Amino acid sequence: MKRLVLLAGCCAVAVMAQQRPEADPGKPPEVFLDNHRPVIQKKDKAPTSRTVSGQVVDDTGTPLENALVTLTDSKTKEKRTFFTKKDGRYNFQDLSFTNDYQLQARWHALTSDERKLSQYDRAAKIVRILQVATPEGTEAKKETPKQ
Repeated sequence: MKRLVLLAGCCAVAVMAQQRPEADPGKPPEVFLDNHRPVIQKKDKAPTSRTVSGQVVDDTGTPLENALVTLTDSKTKEKRTFFTKKDGRYNFQDLSFTNDYQLQARWHALTSDERKLSQYDRAAKIVRILQVATPEGTEAKKETPKQ
């Protein structure tokens, strides 16, 4: 008799466990599956090349259009050139981290001081302002195309 009562009690508990109460729309679910681990971010890859950009200006800070910027590789003596736009900006990409470079701007017969980029500077994006010293009384005028 005791076995029969015990068996009936176990069956009643099993039936009650299988019955689901009506879901309350305002109540959050009782089971929430989350392991609370932070999302693993992928590591950024180290850059394989660097860029140098900047602006060519005169003594007053006015951008110089059509200035010739020359980038010279100190190891191979290879030269790259860039003519500045209206805003005086230049940009050189895909430069090696293992070479030294020299930058210089020329505007008409005037030149800037030479600026160096060292292989020990590990920055991927370098900005250099090249200032062309204009003689007194000469203003840096925008060149207008002749027609």
